[in-house]
Amino acid sequence: MTSDTEALPVDAGIYILSEGPVWDAVTGRLTWVDIEAGLLLSAELTEPAGGPVLGPVRCLELEEYVGCACPLDGGSTLVALTRQLAVVHPDRTIRRSSILVPEGQRFNDGKIDPQGRLVVGTLWLDGSGPDTNRLIRLEHDGSVTTLDDDLQLSNGLGWSPDGSVFYSTDTPAGKIYRRSYSADAVGQREEFLTFDDGVFPDGLTVDADGNLWVAIWGGGGVRVYDAAGNRRPDLGLRINAPHSSSVTFAGAALDIAVVTSASRDLSAQERAQYPDAGGLFLARTPVRGLPPTPWKEAPLA
Repeated sequence: MTSDTEALPVDAGIYILSEGPVWDAVTGRLTWVDIEAGLLLSAELTEPAGGPVLGPVRCLELEEYVGCACPLDGGSTLVALTRQLAVVHPDRTIRRSSILVPEGQRFNDGKIDPQGRLVVGTLWLDGSGPDTNRLIRLEHDGSVTTLDDDLQLSNGLGWSPDGSVFYSTDTPAGKIYRRSYSADAVGQREEFLTFDDGVFPDGLTVDADGNLWVAIWGGGGVRVYDAAGNRRPDLGLRINAPHSSSVTFAGAALDIAVVTSASRDLSAQERAQYPDAGGLFLARTPVRGLPPTPWKEAPLA
């Protein structure tokens, strides 16, 4: 039995595939993306007595896929576009890298590691090329390191509070891996969690106690596991939408869980049944998250 807390929908729009929420404590804003619509989105999060609220949404159409976004100082944003990395400036000009992803693939979920480097995965757009998707890291000097090259679809990423353990998701395989991690070395990958009950792990985050919060595609919420892999039924979340896509912590105390969701892959009947699918959901939690590591700017070669 679980005692999942209900995360409530907020008025922030309905999207095809909202993903990758990131909290910026300096500006008090939440940034996320709609991968398939190519939207870079952000909104101020406030905490009145009645509960957390997302303010008006700022939206920039990037006119191509956008896998993830990381807010930078000065109002710029690091984004993973279809096949390039880029920095989007406040005046909406874009500085792009060279092509880093082969034709037919695109970037997917990404996150900044404890050393300030972007780690980001790929997927095949047509579902071909099984077990050949990659997980790469942009180094401080602008070079690229391949961490994995045998994934079905690289997805959610996270690190333990001390940065010594790295978690990564392969969604179609139904697996979350873990390995040791440091500035200079990445340990051997091992299976940490396996999902074989008809649902799939998607985006994830790690809280200050080392628990993994995993958005469940097809599971209508978030499952939580401790560092030993035991499920925490006291911390799970549910949303009124079938496909939760990612989760993060936001707010002054980092105790507000933000869950993104998708409206794609739903029938007309399901869309009517779940009118908030594709939106964002918020819930106050008894634990605190970890602040995101800022990107240590690297050349976009």
